[in-house]
Amino acid sequence: MGAGDGQVIGTTQIVDHGPASRKWNLVILSEGYRQAELAKFHSDCASFVSTMFATPPYDELWCGINVYRIDVASTDSGAKDPTACGGTGANPKTYFDGSFCNGGIQRALEVNNLAVHMVVNAQMPQAHMIMVIVNSNEYGGTGGDIATFSLATGASEIGLHEMGHTAFGFADEYEYYAGCGSGETGHDKYTGAEPAQPNVTADSNRATNKWRDLVSSATPMPTTINKDCSKCDPQGNPSSAETVGAYEGAYYNHCGAYRPQFNCRMRALNNPYCAICQRVIRQTLAPYMASWTWGTNTIGAGQTQRWWLSWGAYPGLEWVGVQPATPGAELDWDTPGMQQNADGSALYWITVRNNGSTAVQFHFRGNAL
Repeated sequence: MGAGDGQVIGTTQIVDHGPASRKWNLVILSEGYRQAELAKFHSDCASFVSTMFATPPYDELWCGINVYRIDVASTDSGAKDPTACGGTGANPKTYFDGSFCNGGIQRALEVNNLAVHMVVNAQMPQAHMIMVIVNSNEYGGTGGDIATFSLATGASEIGLHEMGHTAFGFADEYEYYAGCGSGETGHDKYTGAEPAQPNVTADSNRATNKWRDLVSSATPMPTTINKDCSKCDPQGNPSSAETVGAYEGAYYNHCGAYRPQFNCRMRALNNPYCAICQRVIRQTLAPYMASWTWGTNTIGAGQTQRWWLSWGAYPGLEWVGVQPATPGAELDWDTPGMQQNADGSALYWITVRNNGSTAVQFHFRGNAL
């Protein structure tokens, strides 16, 4: 099974913000879709891209991103589902040999990376990030050299998590490997060297912790301590959701490894990326942004502000929004409209909302066409 079980149909650019040589290029391929199902892949791909666009901080960095879709048809639908992990035993003929149950973990969904790279090198060699959507409703994904995710409930969230691994080098922040109730052994306490990944640490010392610049002087370090290293820590968050500290339980270990915030997309789906992850994403994508940033402003907790921005000569704007400067903070905004005047000047209205419990500093940010 493999490349003989299907064919590469072609490539379509679905988000175009400029030449591939100047942008961060995401390439998404299909696996386990028969040719008659490629329209479904187009829809699944569009759904992920839409979710990504709405997710901080990608929303403010969107103009630095191109997205390409590569249609690859397989002989059969789905992915292999070995009985060794409790699967159905399905063994479809697919182009990239997608399979669950890698490393003895049912959710670990992998493909033939070499085959994927061969297709990408031929179709879109300027790719920075490669992702494969697998046509299966079984929950799964991985984020190694190539990110994969299935079409299980919350598929796009799985994709965002796995992209965190592949594109930005994030570690898993969860405190288990097989699961908190799995009876697993060997994950009680991390005793190794300082992890290289930016979002986990073995160092909870305020003076030397790798993200100490984002930790408030009022935040205890460590921020949580697991009192029983034989199991996952059951305690809730003692701080606000946006508090950066050192929360024990991460990097597949109950104790000895720490994560920056109580929750993050790299720990549990349907949470924002933590402040450290967001910072790394911004740093990675910043070179691909032809953007401007203006002003430092503050909006109080629960407040709504209405602003107008003025240009003496309208530059042609592709995107205008706000960028929180307060670590870990999020703001909502919308742009009710703009006015171009006969003298060539322009006004742009923007509404900013802080739904959080603390004041947030922010910048205006945008891109000219």
